[in-house]
Amino acid sequence: MLLSFETVSRTASSCIVDAAGNELEYGDLASAEAEVGLVRMLSELIDRHGVPSALAVAAGPGSFTGIRVGIVAARTLSWMDRLPVHAVDSLAACAAQAGDGLWWVLLPLKRDTTFHGLFRVESAAIEVLAATTAELDAAAPTLHSLTASAVAIGPALAAKPDLARRWCPGIVLGDVSAPNARGVARAARGEVATTWDRLLPAYHQEPSPVLQRRARV
Repeated sequence: MLLSFETVSRTASSCIVDAAGNELEYGDLASAEAEVGLVRMLSELIDRHGVPSALAVAAGPGSFTGIRVGIVAARTLSWMDRLPVHAVDSLAACAAQAGDGLWWVLLPLKRDTTFHGLFRVESAAIEVLAATTAELDAAAPTLHSLTASAVAIGPALAAKPDLARRWCPGIVLGDVSAPNARGVARAARGEVATTWDRLLPAYHQEPSPVLQRRARV
């Protein structure tokens, strides 16, 4: 049994799936902050279904505070019950929940920066064609040759409506949903599990002080 959860957008969702991948229960915080409700939500799932055999968590990118809360929760549960934990890329989770297809996932970071990555999903297997990277919105990113054939998905389509077609003219636009725990559970199948002490947030960019110093040069 796998307990999966994510805190990508500061709030949180979670789900329990059995060994065959069947969902036993799903829940979310309805936009409440993860630092307020995540531990209670996970505790209630464990009370109802028992201690899982493994964990899966969206390790990033995402909200700085949200990702830290999720990683601390995963590290704690993994340490307490000696559970293996699958660290899932947030954009890969978004692609996984979209199902089979070629997906260009865009997730907003700041007003001027967006994460993007290209993924192919076939029979629940995820192939990373272009790894998640942070890009300034004003830039003209070098895109994978298959990007134009993909469908753009992810919350940046709603937050920055013109960005995807400015970066890739003619791209087909799809679902604007953020990654959720269902996507994390699906993406976890392709991720090798690690131990609590090796689990760290994946910010996919340099720390803010480094970026600020670089901007002043």
